[in-house]
Amino acid sequence: MIEVAAAVIQRRDRVLVARRARPASLAGKWEFPGGKLEPGETGQEALGREIVEELDLRVEVGAALGRSHRVPPGEEAPDLRLTAYAARPVDPGDEPRLVDGTHDDLRWVTAEELPTLDLAPLDVPLVEGAVAFLAAPDDHLR
Repeated sequence: MIEVAAAVIQRRDRVLVARRARPASLAGKWEFPGGKLEPGETGQEALGREIVEELDLRVEVGAALGRSHRVPPGEEAPDLRLTAYAARPVDPGDEPRLVDGTHDDLRWVTAEELPTLDLAPLDVPLVEGAVAFLAAPDDHLR
């Protein structure tokens, strides 16, 4: 099983979503940014590293907001578990920027906009937790 962490990065009444540039199967889909956990790494640690690598943004990471799971057909691809975590920029004035080519666009969206996006399949079940986070951010970040 591959463990992946996603950051639901909150600023004011919005969260950050990123549009995938690659791989081809996900290109054009929106997601909460993040990445794979390295051996011995927690989800929070992975996000601290991944968000800097992908978006040049330092984030404070809090509680888990939800989880989704993919069991691919056949035996060629491993199972994948995605856990979303509450996050916010360490410096509220910092803006994320596209760094490594993983994404080709970024947006700050409201809770109302989230369900209207063409989200990556594993991110769809995370919308409910993201909306709850926007409603009470201090409950998820201390």
